[in-house]
Amino acid sequence: MKASEQRDSLKLLKPLFLVSLVFVLLGCNEIEKKPRGVISIGGDITEIIYALGKVDQLIGRDTTSFYPPSVTSLPDIGYVRQLGAEGLLSLSPDLIIASSESGPPEVIEQIRQTGIPFVMTEDGFNMPSLLSRIETVGKTLNAEVEAQELSQSISEKMQIVNKKLADVSEEPKVLFLMSAADGSPMAAGTDTAADSIITMAKGENIFSDQSGYRAYSYEALAAAKPDVIMMMEHSLASLGGIDAIQEHPALGMTPAALTKNILSIDGLFLLGFGPRLPEAVAYVADRFHPGLGATDSISR
Repeated sequence: MKASEQRDSLKLLKPLFLVSLVFVLLGCNEIEKKPRGVISIGGDITEIIYALGKVDQLIGRDTTSFYPPSVTSLPDIGYVRQLGAEGLLSLSPDLIIASSESGPPEVIEQIRQTGIPFVMTEDGFNMPSLLSRIETVGKTLNAEVEAQELSQSISEKMQIVNKKLADVSEEPKVLFLMSAADGSPMAAGTDTAADSIITMAKGENIFSDQSGYRAYSYEALAAAKPDVIMMMEHSLASLGGIDAIQEHPALGMTPAALTKNILSIDGLFLLGFGPRLPEAVAYVADRFHPGLGATDSISR
């Protein structure tokens, strides 16, 4: 190649090099703006991160985080209330975003003392608390615009569901049942995610005079005469399924069992109070009030 041709080639390559350099520098600045390794603690927090389009930043999650299914391939740092500092710190996170249920407190304090940014979100089983969590996670991950759009979408869906429920006058009596480790049944009272979902879907919690989860005899549960029995899928399976409830000497005599009105729902979907809250309320409302069409109304 002649010297003049070489000079011409270099002249052509120089602008391309400068453009490439600009893109590289911009890319580096963009990377510096966002955390590179995030651990999410709490199924609702992980769902929010996913809904914001930031799931690629996750390097670890807790046991309760299994939606979307793809996050289960990430390292599991333990149960949300029984965390260990060693497991968390072994992943060398740049940031930890946690549910208010995270614990134990001494482990949380130990992690904070390392200097790793640790953001704990607001608790609460209601729409304002959910929107607050979304706002917090959005700010933390530099995704304020995405957080505003997500909050607006959820709020609009809930408005549609509430409009569907506005004319409902009869509320079924609902028992939310959990099976305890020793085999005794536990039922949900107020100040629980289950009670909030029941109320939002226009049902009447048969143990609204009690707070939290309490153990009851099967006879006491049957005496309350629930129209609907709600359970998480694993709880129903542990009791032997719907047939076992219908054949149970006490529960089998309830209106819910006699009409086979027994709902088995994924626990995270039902009680997570994450971005899928409108869908969860609509799903339950459609089963409390056949023909309501709440799910279809927000699926269009």
